[in-house]
Amino acid sequence: MNRKQRKEVRDIEKLVEDSGRHAAADPARLADHAAVLVRAGDVYRSADRLQEAYAVLTEALDAYRRLDDLPGEMRVLSGMSFVLRAQDRFAEAAECCRRSLDIATGLGWEQMRDALQWRIAAMEAADRAGIDVPDELVKAALHGKPGEDWVYEIDEKRIKGDHAPPEAIIRAWQVGPDRLLTGVVIPNANYRADRKR
Repeated sequence: MNRKQRKEVRDIEKLVEDSGRHAAADPARLADHAAVLVRAGDVYRSADRLQEAYAVLTEALDAYRRLDDLPGEMRVLSGMSFVLRAQDRFAEAAECCRRSLDIATGLGWEQMRDALQWRIAAMEAADRAGIDVPDELVKAALHGKPGEDWVYEIDEKRIKGDHAPPEAIIRAWQVGPDRLLTGVVIPNANYRADRKR
């Protein structure tokens, strides 16, 4: 953690303490405290302090539920899914996205529904494969043509012009008939991350 991040963490911890004290004294300030907790989750996640991020987001989720604030609850669940994904807890991240999707559907938020559906697909594929899936691969699979059975994870630093040589392919991901990644992954034996161009 660098100096700037340490300062941000100290500042947000003081803000969480102050807003918590104010919310305890005046329940009308619970929404303000919940917003501070969400910000703290972002700060902790940026500083790679994932357990603390999850803890404050759990507290924020409880606050938004007590307030019956569905958009706030959805925002927190989204933040929790990012924290869980960073911890390779893909099934739990997918569950947070499903709960967000239920809220978005109930609110009629179509654009949010689409984004959440591909995030769920990404987390489910990552859970099946046991490794994180780059978001662009999930999108490529969903928008691919029937008969395209594989999408390829490419090392962008190895691309020469418009051409990706075979050694630039990190791994291949199988696409099922439903256009979702199956979780079957084949690493490229010819790829070496540390190889010079």
